[in-house]
Amino acid sequence: MTVLRTPLCQRLGIDLPIVQAPIGRITTPELAAAVANAGALGMLGVSHLDIGAIGRRIQATSALTGRPFGVNLILAWDQRARLAACLEAGVRVISYFWASLDAGSPYVDEAHAAGALVMLTVGSAAEARRAVGAGVDVIVAQGLDAGGHVWGSVGTLALVPAVVDAVSPTR
Repeated sequence: MTVLRTPLCQRLGIDLPIVQAPIGRITTPELAAAVANAGALGMLGVSHLDIGAIGRRIQATSALTGRPFGVNLILAWDQRARLAACLEAGVRVISYFWASLDAGSPYVDEAHAAGALVMLTVGSAAEARRAVGAGVDVIVAQGLDAGGHVWGSVGTLALVPAVVDAVSPTR
């Protein structure tokens, strides 16, 4: 089997440049661990979990894999307590969605202070530039044609090169 190693793989500590969608409330430790064990980045959606359940969900995932996995928080409302619970449980990849992040964002600063990488889903080149300015480590460009919740108004085929041009030469 040929393995495609990319800077994303190196940064996240994964073998394949694939990130599982967190799929909100229906993601499970078993799914995230299976994805991680296959060499990609498994994700847990924790935006709607009670604070106490977050640690248990992360522990359950950790028991099933020794590989990297992450959590996703929807920033349509205050998620600072959930972020703290994720970081306390040892998560090292935090993914955000449904908000633009600017320099000085506590969501970025607190994650970085705990040693976590920050991913942000963006829907425009301008939002990607702001994300780089905020210190986001990985930008996920999501086009209008994506499934589930959609943030932007540009199709993926046009959005991806626009985001790459907007943030180059950032690695």
